[in-house]
Amino acid sequence: MRYLIVLAVLALLVVGLFFGHSADQQAAFLLTVVSASATLGGIAFALYGWYSSKEIPDLVEKRVQERMNEMEKRLEKRLLAGQEAEQKVIAAYGVTGDPDRKIALLRQALEVDPSVYNGYVALGYVYWYEKGDLVAAEECFRKDLEHHPDNYQAACDLAALYAEQQEWTAALSWMKEAVRNRPESAKDFDNDPRFDALRSNRSEDYEKVLGR
Repeated sequence: MRYLIVLAVLALLVVGLFFGHSADQQAAFLLTVVSASATLGGIAFALYGWYSSKEIPDLVEKRVQERMNEMEKRLEKRLLAGQEAEQKVIAAYGVTGDPDRKIALLRQALEVDPSVYNGYVALGYVYWYEKGDLVAAEECFRKDLEHHPDNYQAACDLAALYAEQQEWTAALSWMKEAVRNRPESAKDFDNDPRFDALRSNRSEDYEKVLGR
């Protein structure tokens, strides 16, 4: 619209300058062109205002709706992935006598959704108690804490893992982290046989960590 107005004004100027017979005629014509330009500009502005009031809200609403649809699709995809991962974790719990099959199922679950609840913890248990691979178990517990920094269970399991290796300082440190994440868990350590050796060897520090 504005380009057409500019072209029309320029055309009028050219006509006036080339076909005006005197300076007075050209001056008068220029004044006419200026007046006409102002009028056309006002009309163009009014038309743009009308267009804006009609079209822009529709465009904004369309864009908002598109964004909402995209978010809904992403959320749906994430929910489906989470459900699939949870089903694989549950299936792994049902497997007996075949740790490699458990590991395969849990790995599949974590590929679908790395943050699936208890995925890395369950995998860590298989490596620890069924495969005897303490390094892999430790890695799993740490991975779980990357996705769930406040997970009391993963911190507790790391403490127990270090206690089994008689790395008392590390065990006490992870005990402290577990209690920080869940203060009411302090009493759970007393009933966990994995900490018997720690209680015997570092009883004072053990009680201190538990706030007693």
